[in-house]
Amino acid sequence: RVIPVIKLLKERRPEGLISIDTRRAEVAREAIKAGAEMINDVSGFSDPEMIDVVIETGCAVCIMHMQGLPENMQNNPSYADVVIEVRQRLETTAGKLLDLGLNAEMIITDPGIGFGKLLEHNLSLLSAGRKIVPKQNMPLMWGVSRKRMFADLLGRTDTKDRLPGSLGIASMAPSKGVDIIRVHDVREHADLY
Repeated sequence: RVIPVIKLLKERRPEGLISIDTRRAEVAREAIKAGAEMINDVSGFSDPEMIDVVIETGCAVCIMHMQGLPENMQNNPSYADVVIEVRQRLETTAGKLLDLGLNAEMIITDPGIGFGKLLEHNLSLLSAGRKIVPKQNMPLMWGVSRKRMFADLLGRTDTKDRLPGSLGIASMAPSKGVDIIRVHDVREHADLY
């Protein structure tokens, strides 16, 4: 379903970077062929063939931490130390890619805010900033835009009302060493920066 969209985007905006969000290697491979330059795998490579796709194509990749699967990730997530455990998992995945020859700058790390984590886990990871990054030259990305944590913190149950919280977190991102923020409200975040 996404291949025609990628081709059209590439045709109309050839200068834009296209990322495919998928857990499936087959989808990633076809998306890269169609013009995507980056794979964002929220499962942290649960499909073992995903690493092959990344190495074969040399594309950029975002590795994200998630405890469980999307369908069960919020069923009582628990950690002894969320910062250490997230870093270790990202380090393992990044290590496989580095061992196979992918350049560290092509690996974007994402702590997976809201993916198999309670509010306290999310806050610990946000506070830790770059401490979760396996290698210092790997980019760090936060995806906190409109997350449920703003319902927990601010009582904002409607996602449309979570922009102030999203902007607040985005404003502190540079001080935590964050290189990329993933947002829904592009114009408002651009104004912030």
